[in-house]
Amino acid sequence: MKVNMHTSHPSAFISSTFVDLYEDRTAIAEALKARGLNVNALDIRPASSQSSKNEILNGIKESDFVVLLIGDRFGSILKSMTGNETQSITWWEYTTALKMGKPIIAYFKNVDNDDPKSHDDKSDPLYKKKRLQFERFKQQVINRHNPSYYSDPYDLAVQLDESLISIYRAGVKDLCKKNSVLNSKINQLEAELSTLKSKTSSSPLSSSTNSVSGILGLGLDQQQLETDKQVQGLMDILGKRKT
Repeated sequence: MKVNMHTSHPSAFISSTFVDLYEDRTAIAEALKARGLNVNALDIRPASSQSSKNEILNGIKESDFVVLLIGDRFGSILKSMTGNETQSITWWEYTTALKMGKPIIAYFKNVDNDDPKSHDDKSDPLYKKKRLQFERFKQQVINRHNPSYYSDPYDLAVQLDESLISIYRAGVKDLCKKNSVLNSKINQLEAELSTLKSKTSSSPLSSSTNSVSGILGLGLDQQQLETDKQVQGLMDILGKRKT
């Protein structure tokens, strides 16, 4: 799992159709928040406005991973937002997350009820087209992510909660690796600066060399601080998961 460098606090983006999976979204949002994560774009409804599009894009960008929920609705096709005539909003969010390199956890809901809001409207002129595209979308997700299946919001929340420990262990491991690389780079730069200082100690340029050293050190210290904050945030979540 790649940890987002835009924030020191872990966060997730929830992607799904809205009308049929509102309770499911709410359940996992509560589970994520209980573990100390931020939740992005929870209340965004499909819309064609540019502000909604930007909010969704920012929500995905600022998240460490995406939770994808798929029921039995393909959802709205809005070319004005997605730029194409075949993808639903959810599919577009999924594709966007892939392009941004976000880890994706996928869940398929076992829908076996007759509630109209749980299914695409058969009277919709685009119904057949939507169903064909929906099968393509689901197959793409199955091929890439080996999704889990759930029956209700409670079942979903339990499954997600159980998976967080492995997700964030991977995150901590990745951050610790980055921390090690950063320390190695710091040591390398310090050695180079030491050599440079020894060569220019008697030169008028020595004061400017010291200034460069201070600036570089400040930048590296800031990177170290941000990495340490992220490690601590993930460790806090792991601690909560154990309770």
